[in-house]
Amino acid sequence: MPVQPTFRTHAIFAGIFFIIATAFLFVGEAFYKPGLTPPDVMAKAVAAKAQIRLGILIEFSCVLAIPLIAITLYPVLRLVSPMLAVGYVGFRVFEAALFANMEIDRMFVLALSETLAAHPSVSPETLEVLAQSLIGGAAWSGTSGPIYNLVFVIGMLMLNWMLWDSRLVPRWIAGWGLISAMVLGSIAVTVFFTSIPDTLAIALIAPLAIQEMVLALWFIFKGFDQTALARALNA
Repeated sequence: MPVQPTFRTHAIFAGIFFIIATAFLFVGEAFYKPGLTPPDVMAKAVAAKAQIRLGILIEFSCVLAIPLIAITLYPVLRLVSPMLAVGYVGFRVFEAALFANMEIDRMFVLALSETLAAHPSVSPETLEVLAQSLIGGAAWSGTSGPIYNLVFVIGMLMLNWMLWDSRLVPRWIAGWGLISAMVLGSIAVTVFFTSIPDTLAIALIAPLAIQEMVLALWFIFKGFDQTALARALNA
């Protein structure tokens, strides 16, 4: 009788990539954000260019980790729903592409600040407006913006629905993810039409961030439910 795969390694690596994608986001932001916050972005960026580069480098690991989560889980998730498993990979790749675009914008702002420092005759007002426009674009496409969050939410709904339907992890974890993702999706849509206080947005977003970490730790220390996995393999 052939040995049934447990996909234990897949679960462990998916958990690790989840942690990297979340934790390194906050660490990287802590390095670059002070130097890329208006006003006087040009002056701040020049003074903190090494710190900004380090922050971007740290955060770029998120760009790599985000699609690797879906790629690592794909061999298991396709047993539940091949279509949703492919969709999950696609949305996480799209999410990583949005993330990479944000990093390029930040590097461009840094390059503008270095140009101004090397050529003082260049109009600082023009470069400042351009830099703030690039940074301001993050309000829509950044990790706190509605575009990025809608893409992220669709991916999380796909993942947690497959986990809920298959019972590969406890349903309380998957259900928590589904509800939290729907709340975040509602916020992302609402922001297109009206502003939401930052404190309220953080309070509503936090449950999904915590759920991701709980899911990551479950993958690392518990893995997939073997009864549910056997059922999926034999379906």
